[in-house]
Amino acid sequence: MGSPVDSAAVQALSPLLLSDYAVGEQVDWLRLSRSWETDFPSDYVAFMSAYGAGGISDAFELLRPDEFSTEDADGMTGETANARAVWPSASLPTEGSSSPKSPVIAWGVTAGADVVCWLTGNENPDRWPVAVVSRDGFSRWTSYECGMVEFLRRVFSGELVACPFSDATLWGTGAQKFVHWKEERRLLESGVDPWTGEPDPLAGVGFD
Repeated sequence: MGSPVDSAAVQALSPLLLSDYAVGEQVDWLRLSRSWETDFPSDYVAFMSAYGAGGISDAFELLRPDEFSTEDADGMTGETANARAVWPSASLPTEGSSSPKSPVIAWGVTAGADVVCWLTGNENPDRWPVAVVSRDGFSRWTSYECGMVEFLRRVFSGELVACPFSDATLWGTGAQKFVHWKEERRLLESGVDPWTGEPDPLAGVGFD
């Protein structure tokens, strides 16, 4: 999995996605593919190798590639379930099916709770378009004929027709900051805001 083309796509994104904390992700892709009953796009594989999962400018979360689960879960499985819940029912697997093969698989979620997915109808994952389901109360789907890495580049550079998200923090604003989820957690646990580098004002504060 992965190719020079996909590495080039990640390189094209890198001036717009800056990070001191891009440590990559260790993923058993064969096991993951068996779990989801599909391979994953090679640009996603290349991105996970270069950056890993984590946050972007405190406005977007790139989901960790995790194994499919039929139980309550968060991450990729949970957000995929959220997206499927508002996907046209005629396109979903038949009732009682235990197959994880879904018309959509989530790979990101925005600060505005929009879910960013692949449309998985094509047998070749490298041809899966990106789709965004807006969580603004209307559950509107919009699809984009590009892969996830190119989609992010176009969002940051403002090259789409309009902002695809309900929150415009990332739209056309140029370079963004990426923080790997492990580093994000470490900084928060040490009382530092990962996005400002300043002491976290909520550190140690309990909530009832």
